[in-house]
Amino acid sequence: MKKSNLYIVSLVLLLLTGCQSAPAAKGPAADPQPTVSVTVQQVPSWTAAPTDLPVVEVTPALVPEESEAEEERIVGHCVSIVDELPYRADLNGDGQAEIVDLTTLPGTDGQPRWTVSVQKGEEVKLSQTDILDDMPYDLWVGDLDEDGQYELFFHGDLASDDYVIYAWRHDLSFLFFEPDDRFVRWNEQEGESSVFAGAIEGFEDGHIIVLGAVDMLGTHWGVRTMAIGEDGIIGPVSTVWTFDEDMDRALTVKRALTAYSARARKDPGEAFTLEPGTKIVPLCSDGTERMWFETDEGKGGVLLLVPDKENMWLIDGTPEADCFEELPYSG
Repeated sequence: MKKSNLYIVSLVLLLLTGCQSAPAAKGPAADPQPTVSVTVQQVPSWTAAPTDLPVVEVTPALVPEESEAEEERIVGHCVSIVDELPYRADLNGDGQAEIVDLTTLPGTDGQPRWTVSVQKGEEVKLSQTDILDDMPYDLWVGDLDEDGQYELFFHGDLASDDYVIYAWRHDLSFLFFEPDDRFVRWNEQEGESSVFAGAIEGFEDGHIIVLGAVDMLGTHWGVRTMAIGEDGIIGPVSTVWTFDEDMDRALTVKRALTAYSARARKDPGEAFTLEPGTKIVPLCSDGTERMWFETDEGKGGVLLLVPDKENMWLIDGTPEADCFEELPYSG
């Protein structure tokens, strides 16, 4: 039916029966740190926009009283929206549009910090991060677990390449991360966390591609895939952090080291010796006790490491700094 005909029919019905008020649209129901010094933020229930906090201004043009559901939803991956804020999307699949934006709120020290906002009509939710508004950041949205409702992901730099990742459901209730092995190894984290130490490289096939500091034998950044589990907790899919196979970052053995032949995670296999002068390229690590490598002659193996707060790592009881000619931790 054409819009003009629909308008005439509606007008006739209105004259015959009188106006009837439409029922009010219902909003979505409210769902009830590692050592990087990030605290869990308490997310408020849907409330009227606070008058004493800066929030995104929403015009009737951006949020109509009723909007059609998106024809194509972002599923299985997420897209960066920092260049499209304020970003309009049907986050929970109810046919009503929400507005996602970033604003700043002062932290406990008075410094402005990036705060994610989700607004539905005249109602708003806010979740403050620990990222100062002059530090690098990014924000993504999409239905990563393909449950029909969007998730939000944000990462930012706390200081100098000290990135952390936040994740929320459509109503800004936190998605939590499994305990981070890199902090568990120092007995500095127990239980789940509302942040993860790392940066987001992208999303693919329901996975988050995470870049994180491993700090083992000179390796600074490693890549690992993570996903939202059936329990709603974000955890690793890959068992190891992988590194670029770059001979420019090869380590030169300074003293004889015991290595093992197998690449299997649980069984190191037969022992052999890495002689002084041998160059090895780190390939991957579990972040807790093992580093897989390849020599400059193409032989693969694994080193067993013991965490030691004073020396970082021990190999055969020897501090890592005494095992290699140079450990390029920076860069």
